[in-house]
Amino acid sequence: MALLAGLLLIGGALQFSVAAAQDGDAVATAPPELLLIDAGSSPYVLIRSGAAPADVTITIGDEEATVDRPVVIADSGLPVQTAIVIDNASAADDVLEPFLAAARAYIDNAGPNEDISIWTSGGVSRLRVGLSNDHERTAEIVSGIVSANGTSLLYDTIRDAASELTDSGAGATNVIVFAATIDGGSATTAAEARGAVQAVDGSAFAVATSDVVVSAMSTLVSSTYGGAFASTDDPEEIAGYGTSVSQVVNGTWMIPFESVQLLDENQIAITIDGTEIRASYAGGSRTSGRALAPFTERGDTGIPGFGFLAGETGRTLGLVFGAVAAGLGAFAVVLLLQKDESNLTSVLNAYSDPYGTTPVVEDEDRGMSKNALLKRAVELTEDLAERRGMLSRLEATLERADLPLRAGEALTAAAGIAVAFMVVGLLLIGNMMGMLVFAIIGVLIPGFTVRVKAARRRKAFMAQLPDTLTLLSSTLKAGYSFMQGVEAVSQEIEDPMGGELRRIVTEAQLGRPLEDAMDASAERMDSPDFSWAVMAVKIQREVGGNLSELLLTVAETMTERERLRRDIASLTAEGKMSAIVLGALPILLGMAMWAMNPEYINTLFTDSFGKVLLGLSVFAVLAGFAWMKKIINIDI
Repeated sequence: MALLAGLLLIGGALQFSVAAAQDGDAVATAPPELLLIDAGSSPYVLIRSGAAPADVTITIGDEEATVDRPVVIADSGLPVQTAIVIDNASAADDVLEPFLAAARAYIDNAGPNEDISIWTSGGVSRLRVGLSNDHERTAEIVSGIVSANGTSLLYDTIRDAASELTDSGAGATNVIVFAATIDGGSATTAAEARGAVQAVDGSAFAVATSDVVVSAMSTLVSSTYGGAFASTDDPEEIAGYGTSVSQVVNGTWMIPFESVQLLDENQIAITIDGTEIRASYAGGSRTSGRALAPFTERGDTGIPGFGFLAGETGRTLGLVFGAVAAGLGAFAVVLLLQKDESNLTSVLNAYSDPYGTTPVVEDEDRGMSKNALLKRAVELTEDLAERRGMLSRLEATLERADLPLRAGEALTAAAGIAVAFMVVGLLLIGNMMGMLVFAIIGVLIPGFTVRVKAARRRKAFMAQLPDTLTLLSSTLKAGYSFMQGVEAVSQEIEDPMGGELRRIVTEAQLGRPLEDAMDASAERMDSPDFSWAVMAVKIQREVGGNLSELLLTVAETMTERERLRRDIASLTAEGKMSAIVLGALPILLGMAMWAMNPEYINTLFTDSFGKVLLGLSVFAVLAGFAWMKKIINIDI
């Protein structure tokens, strides 16, 4: 008696030990495994079990279904199809006879309604026997198979064998592979071979006699449901594998049932001899393999740590959280769009408006953050930001973007948007990962928006600077003082330059030195060019000279620098576009390939080596993009 110790895995859960004796004595025990749910007009389930189901209970929703007597698949009338792939490459000559003996043993134990095809992979993918239930003739052809010249085209053969099968459903479609040598140059990849088996809902069985094919065959088996994998080089164990697999296939049972709630529900609970199996299904159709979604208890949110959201209490809390999130999001949007006229700017309107048309607002409680609760939230966020050293940077960014918000108000608004996005992610996706992804998006959007607005305003400010200096020079030639010239230009030029000049004039009228006010504006707008202009004014004030001509010279210098900057931008446009195309190409190409062949791309996310390659490729793309950006980014 030879022990088949290598038979380790059936569908990820079905485990058994087989005593495959030469005298025919074989005993198989296995826990039941659900393979298929047919929720059509004649509903049934397919169960693979080592023993005949004796006590079966099926519950749909809250109703117990009427269950008929289980029928072994050989007597069920369902078409059973099996493709046997035999490695007969020249390097597999030592194990070819045990392979053939195992194939004959499977054929001898096959049911009368089972169609079997025989394929060999040595030298070329070759069909020896098409799908047929003439088992005696098939066994004779198997006995005549000899070693072939060349390497094994294993993946091509698995793909071809699976493609010949029809989708009879998990448990009724099987692919058995006897492999001894590594694939020798198939046009088909391992992922494509697995995808072909999965496409027909096939159960994969494999025996590997050498370490070089163990990984590929075990991955093939684990990617399907109801299969088995063994690794051994013992001829007796290999020969007994055919009998063992036939016991597994013949241990597939069809259990018909009837339920009035079949189409109204989508969850099923099956109890077989005390073992309970739960799953979800699609009403009116057949569900099998990986499409059998995990069973969810009624009231279970499916999110670890969020069980309190179950039932009526969960719905109530969800409505409350949703309302709070919506309120915070609305507050954030309004706060970003509406100017707060109770701030320092409105108080200074009396100084910045020479005609006094804008009244001074004296009501200190008009700001949107003056509500007691929101005011407290703003204070807390300001304290937190100040302790983290973020307050000054955030205030500078808000001023540069011309957003009438305190740093605490902006942080509170950003928190509201993040919470709103988190709730939306929870409602749309329904799991923790979706909630976290949406929360991250909600955190990034406000900061990105403020930075983009600040960058655009700074760019507009820089573009207006040469014209502003030219206008200021003209006012000085007309006899204005420097202060009068700045005030006159501030009333004529558009924002953002006009607003900054009016602020400079206001600060000067309140007693701040004009040069200091201009320095503060240059720092606020992060403008080196304006800083140089202010420096020129300071030098002229100290050493004397014609300020009008000096400002014209500075303006012409800035104009020439801007022209040079645009010339460089034109010359580097090709490099920038190349960086964008090369950076986006791997992502877009990967998305296209995933759309055309998901199984092929999924290897990168499921296989450990694929994950390493994916990580290295992402690093390489980012490094290359940063390198190209550094090359084409020329400071003027």
